[in-house]
Formats: sequence, C-alpha cells, structure tokens
Amino acid sequence: VRPPGAPVMPGAAPTPAPAPPPPPPPSEEHLGAKHVKGIELCGDEPWFADSIVRKRLRESIADAHKEQKIMVGNPAAEINRICPEDGRVLGAGAVLRLGGAHLGGYSENDVGYAYRQLSRALHPDKNQGVPRAHNAFQRLSEAADELRRGLEEQRAALRKLVGAMGGQATPAMLERPQEALFAEACRFLSAVVGLTGEGEVPKPALSRATSSFARSGTYYHCQTNNLLSEWFERNQMLELYASPPVRTAYDCATKRHRAQFLCLLNRAAIVEAKRFNDCVRGTWPIIIQVFPELGLWRELRDAIHRRVWDTTGEPIEDLPAQDLYGNIIPEEKKRSRSRSRRRRSRSRDGGRRRRGFQDGPDQADRGRERAGSRLSAQEKQRDSVWDSRWNTSDDPNFDPNESKKKEEDKRNIGRDRKQAIQGHPHTGLRVCKWGRRWRGAMAAVLPSSLNPAAPHTDFEVRKLGAALWKDIVKWLRGTDLERVFGLFKADTQTATTFGWDGKAGEVVAPRGLDPETKACEWAFVPVVDLILTVGEGLVGSTVEGMFASNPIGHTRLELVTCYKDSEYRRKRKEQKEQEAKLAKEKEKEKENEARSKNRESGRFRRKTEGSKWDQAPGEA
Repeated sequence: VRPPGAPVMPGAAPTPAPAPPPPPPPSEEHLGAKHVKGIELCGDEPWFADSIVRKRLRESIADAHKEQKIMVGNPAAEINRICPEDGRVLGAGAVLRLGGAHLGGYSENDVGYAYRQLSRALHPDKNQGVPRAHNAFQRLSEAADELRRGLEEQRAALRKLVGAMGGQATPAMLERPQEALFAEACRFLSAVVGLTGEGEVPKPALSRATSSFARSGTYYHCQTNNLLSEWFERNQMLELYASPPVRTAYDCATKRHRAQFLCLLNRAAIVEAKRFNDCVRGTWPIIIQVFPELGLWRELRDAIHRRVWDTTGEPIEDLPAQDLYGNIIPEEKKRSRSRSRRRRSRSRDGGRRRRGFQDGPDQADRGRERAGSRLSAQEKQRDSVWDSRWNTSDDPNFDPNESKKKEEDKRNIGRDRKQAIQGHPHTGLRVCKWGRRWRGAMAAVLPSSLNPAAPHTDFEVRKLGAALWKDIVKWLRGTDLERVFGLFKADTQTATTFGWDGKAGEVVAPRGLDPETKACEWAFVPVVDLILTVGEGLVGSTVEGMFASNPIGHTRLELVTCYKDSEYRRKRKEQKEQEAKLAKEKEKEKENEARSKNRESGRFRRKTEGSKWDQAPGEA
C-alpha cells in the first residue's frame, strides 16, 4: 500500500478515490402523540417515523413466528386444501400458511421451516392411495419457490423506495422486508401529498411546508424537487405501487396501517388530478384493480361530499352580491320613513311646505341642528386632514392611513372567512346546515393559513376528526354504505385466532401498540380526509400540518367550546376572570411580602449600624 504523500510510480494504477459516506438515516424518534379514546390510529400520525412503534412491530413479528406452529392435519384433508376439487388455485402464502396480518412478514428461514413441516406429511410415497397427492406436493414446492422469489422482489422494491428518498436500506429492514416496505411506501406517499399541498394552500403556507420538509429528518433529508420529479415525471414509482410486492406488504400490515395507506393513496390520486387539470396517468386504473378497497372508500367520500353541498329542502338564503373582483357590493341604505308616514304628515300640514318656510321654533331648531351637524362633520374632516400633516416619517414609503387599511383588511378577511364557511369561495355553491356547523368548528379549531399550521398529531384537530367521524357513522347506520366501515373497524383478536394453544383465552393487543392499550372500537379514523372533504374551500393541509382561511393571528379555540350554549361560555368567561383575579392577588401578595422583607432588612441595618446623627461630631 502506497503511503499517503508518496510519489506515484510510473505505470502504477492510481489509488481509487474514497467512497462517499452513506446518507444519514431518518431521525426516527418517539412522537408521543396523545391517544384518542377508542381509536388505535387517529389521523395522519407518522407511525413510520416512530422508533418505538417500528420496534414493537418487528418484535411482534418475531414473537408471532415463535408461537406459530404449522399445524399439519390429516394428509387427505391437506391435499384437498392445497388442490381443491373445484379447480381453484390457492395462493403461495395460503399453501404454506405464511403471510397475513397475524404474522406480519416472513423470511427464507420461515419459508423453509413451513415447507419441511408440510412436505413430510404430503410426500407422495406416504400417500400412495390418495388421489392428487402428487399434484399437491408439486404445488407445495412451487409455492415455496414463489415465496422465495417474492422476497427478492420485495427487497428490490424496498431499496428503490428508500433510494428515491436518498436513504439506504439496513440489514434489519431486509431480513423480513414486508414491514419495512410498507412503512417506506406510506412514508413516500405522505411526503408527496404533504409537499404538493391539499385543499386551500396559499403560497406562504406552501413555502413554510418546503422549509419544514427540509428541516425534518423524517424523510431521509431528501431534496424536495428530486422527490416530486421522481413521482410526477416518471412512472417507475407509480408502477411500483401496482406491483405484487407492495400488495403482499399491504396484506401483512396491521389493519389501522392498511386503512391509512388507502387514504394516502387516494389523496395522491386527487393531488395528481389537481396538478394536471383533472388528468391522471394510466397506471391508476391498475392500482385500483390491485387495491379494490379503494373503490369502497371513494364511495363513502363521495357520499360525504354530496351531503355537504346538498341544500335540498333548506330555505334559500341570498349570499351578499359580489362584483367581478369578488368584492361585496354594499346594500343601499333604507329610508327611515315610509311613504305612508310622509303622506300622513303632508295631510296634517295641508300640503307640501315651501322651501325656506319656517312655521315654528321647533322647525327652526331642527334646521339649525341639521346645519350644525353638517358643520361639525366638515370640521372633523378638516381636523383629520390637519392631524395627518403631522404624522410624518423619514421613511419615503410611509402611509399615514396604514392603520385604517389594516383595519379594513381585517374586516375583509373576516367577511371572506364567513363566506367560506357558508359557501364555496370559487364555485359559489351553498353549504348545507350540517356542513356549516362543522365548517364553523374547523375555522375555530384550526389556525390561520398565514400562521404556523397545527401538526397532524395535534390533539384538538384529531378530536375534531373523531367527533365528525362519529356523526357520519350515525348518519350512515343502516344504509348500504355501512359496509365501508369494515375497513376501519378494529378487530377483536384472541390467542385462538392465531392458533396459539398455549395462550388460549388471552386477549392479544394489536401489533405495534402498547400492551396496556385497551380494546378500541376503531382501528383508524381518516381525520385529514374528513376535514378536507367537509371543509372544501376553507381548509388546507401540507407536510407542516393543517390550517384554515382565518385572519392572521387567529386565536384557536378548544373543540369543547364550539358547541356549548351561551350559559357555558358565560361561566367559562367568569372562571377565566376569576383565575386572572386570583393570579393578580397572588402577585400583589408576593410584592407586599418582598416590600415587608426589604423594610425589615432596612430597619435591622439601621439598628445595627446606627444613623449619622448618633455619631460623634468629628466622625459625622
């Protein structure tokens, strides 16, 4: 080896340059999102970036394989299961009893173990009198080879996904690649929809999302432009989601994560249609065929959308008229006196009075008051002009009417917000009463789009989505769309569900959750989808979080205060005033104590040192 700094000998091969360091892994840390009661996963919680959740998922897969035993039944029954009489072809995972949400994944070692257990019982030499024994054994060998090839394809897909985001797959991720492949697929979709923006996203919110994405380590510190071009300008990543490896990883994932994946995939299609003028690529119909569950979810989402904009049977309320630029045209001032009153006054006076005629002191006083009011208005106008002369500044761009303009802008923003709650700002469609109720709550809970957004893990936002979901479930109970809720319902699983005889009767916690988590009613609640559907034209979502078309500096409210009566608000206000009063009293007590201590310390100092009047004349 040539030492560093030594001359290169003629004819010697140059020393290769050192390889660049690998990209840093994503900063996976525990998010610590507060749990919503009765829901396993609420909203777009980035579980793929939570190190504790990912560790629990991997450990649950290993524990499931330890407990799993390949139960070999009667050879004749196993042969009929693998080669049914009706001609159906059983999948490779079903033949070897591998895959599925109860195990979560498998590797070559798991495939070899399952093949050995079944091949001993199904060997043709041991079942010479059983028909289709040879075909069943041949199908068993083909299924094992198919699973091994599938593992290589899944690892290749995992490397492609991680590489597109600038990362590198680790050996732990490649051992049983199903869990890691599904997590990276969800991570990539979340990055695409978060960077593109959904709903009403102004330019400041989009720029904040880009900077937030660059600062975050959740997405391997990848470049924004590279990721978006990889998704929208090339078909390789989209075709990957239509491939069997991603579908296999989907089947091995938990139910809550599968539901979140479906919602992210559907929103990715909506984002692409919005970006390219209602046009999508030809791969999307193939994806819908690979994931037929998407059709059910889209039916439910369309039904919710129709309800928001269906005002049948409601009284028509005329929205304020607007000009070509969207400005509200003010209504003409109504006359204070009706024509009938004027006619009665004329009849009493015997006809119309002549101009300038005064028939009494009262009428003269009224004339003086009118003249005085006109003079006072003119004087106020002159005073305001005179005062504006002294509101000068060294800044050449100084505007003395800036404060008035700001107040006018605030009024306009508040008016626009009210219009956005009651109707669509672009299409002009009216919102039904049910939709206005929920859109008002969204405007109260969410921050302004000009301020930092509320993250997807915000507890108030997730509570709002959970309350809206319960209302929708109540509305659709007993209809045909109730079957869609099966995609989001939590499954109650026991040890007998997985065939674990050693733990019979025990309730198994869902994989990846805290073992102390109580049984939940819902596996997943699509908070972001519900808010975007009901709040269309009002709310927006990016990788930074969610926001609404509120004025800048909007003070967020708690969800509990949105639907309380005036008595509750009054009590709440009195309680806050009482708390503020007590806090002020405590501060005054502390100040008084500090003053008293200072006085006592001063007295003690004067007693010990003595005053200058007590000293001798020469010492003073």
